[in-house]
Amino acid sequence: MQENAIRRDDMGSVECLEALRNQHKDLEAKLAALDRHLSLTAQEQAERARLKKEKLAVKDRIQLLLPRPPAA
Repeated sequence: MQENAIRRDDMGSVECLEALRNQHKDLEAKLAALDRHLSLTAQEQAERARLKKEKLAVKDRIQLLLPRPPAA
C-alpha cells in the first residue's frame, strides 16, 4: 500500500515538474519578446524585472523537485 502512495506522489511530482518547466518556458518567451524592444518604458522595465524574478523562482522550484545524487 505504501508503494502505491509513493508512485502517486511521484506522478504528482512529474506533473508538477512538467508544469513548472512549461511555466519557465513561457516566462522565457515573454522576456525574449521584451528584449527585442530597442528601449523599454518604465512599465516594461518593471515587468521585465518581475518576469526575471518569477522565472528564477520557478527555476528554484524545479531544482527542488529534481532527484539529487546520493551524498558521497
